Order: sequence, then C-alpha cells, then structure tokens
Amino acid sequence: MRAADRPAGAPAGVLLDADDTLYDTRAAMHAAGAEVAAELWPAADPARIAQAGVRFRDDPEGHFGAYTRGEIEYDEMRTARVAELATWLGQGRDERWSGRFDALYEPAFLGALAAFDDVRPAIEELSAAGVAVGVLTNSSAAYTDAKMRAAGLHDLFHVVCTRDTLGFGKPDARAFHAACTRLGTTPESTLYVGDEVVNDPLGATDAGLPAAWLVRDGEPGEHGAQLLAGRGVPVISSLAEVPGLLARAGARFGVGESAR
Repeated sequence: MRAADRPAGAPAGVLLDADDTLYDTRAAMHAAGAEVAAELWPAADPARIAQAGVRFRDDPEGHFGAYTRGEIEYDEMRTARVAELATWLGQGRDERWSGRFDALYEPAFLGALAAFDDVRPAIEELSAAGVAVGVLTNSSAAYTDAKMRAAGLHDLFHVVCTRDTLGFGKPDARAFHAACTRLGTTPESTLYVGDEVVNDPLGATDAGLPAAWLVRDGEPGEHGAQLLAGRGVPVISSLAEVPGLLARAGARFGVGESAR
C-alpha cells in the first residue's frame, strides 16, 4: 500500500500488541518453563514438570493482571508467579526460588522466542505508506526491549509503550490514549491490533480506537465474539491483512465488517 493509496480518513497510525502478536511468547514460555522446572526442581512430578511452562504462563492467581492495574510492581509480580509455580510442583512457597528461576528462565525464554513471519513485511509496508507504527504492551520496558532484540524486531517501530513507562496498562483507556500521543496520532485515527480480546480489541474500542482482533490459529472464541458484537471489529489471522484493512477503511470500520 502506497501513501497515495490510503484513503482520506483512513487510520494514520497503527498500534500493535507485542506478546503473541509480534512474537510467539506462548510457545517460548511453555518451552522455557518446562526446561527450567526440570533443572530447578528435578524431584517434582514429571507430568507436572512437562506442564510447568503452561502453568507459569496461565498465571492462575492473576498476578500479571494485578501488575497491569498498578497494584504491584514488576519484580513483585514475577516473584509471586514463581512462588505459585513452586507450590504447584510441591516445592513449597518460598520467594527465594524467584532469583534462581529467573537466572535460568530468561536465557531459555529469549533463546526460544521467535517473531512471526508476517511481522516485518507488514510493518515495512505500513511504514513505506507513511503510517506511523508503534507498540503498546503490558510488559515492562526492559523486558520488552530484550524480547524485541531476541526476535530481531527492535529496529521496526516508531514508539514502544510499556506498562511501566506509561504508569498504567491495557485495557485502561489512558494507556491507549497515551500511546497515541507518543505516536503522534489521535485515538480515532489509530488502528489497534492485538490477540487478547479484553485487553486489545475490547479495550481499544472502549478507548475510542478502531481495532482488529488477531486470531492466528483456529476460529474466534464464542465468548470473545460476544464481547465484540456490534463493535465492527474485523477478525484477522495475520498482520499481512493490516495494510489491506487500512486501504479500504475510513477512520472507523463499518459495523459488522469482518476479514473472514
């Protein structure tokens, strides 16, 4: 899409979620969590060891959500998640596990992290068309930078906005508005794309941004579809579809439009 091809009123900026939108965080967390649990707690149940990365990512006690809402700090969140995992593995709830876990986990996770193949071509096409492209993530600035570098994406974006740099996270409308300000666009002229229905398309549309819901595998969940009913949020399976959305969209997508 060339700049001349973008219709008047089409979104002038794009904000993207990071984890599981730009890079495969889920797969990397699953692999690293199992690897580290096996090394750190070798006496634990092997069946649970195999699922340790899934458990760590699922965060059943909701510590990452508390961090997103500003209730706890990043280090406190990580410590609590490792303590919960250790307890689930029958190793006791000891905060001292956190330092040892992180020392092993971070290189394993970053080594397993890979960008999705559609990311760089889509961002380069958008940038060539004069569209400002940024990232809005609930992760921390330092960790996001490490993930971007591990995935080979650190040179692509105009701005990267994180929970700790903004002081609040998605789905808080202030996060979306602050990210637009940093990108140099207005909410109504900025398309937001992400994979988590509540934090991403639902939060974005509540904040006044047009949005697209990225569902890379399978079909959209029924619950998510119900939450977005009537909001005119397209469902896409690849970031390769984003330039096309901008080429045929105005400042907002028509109610009921779907990319599928």
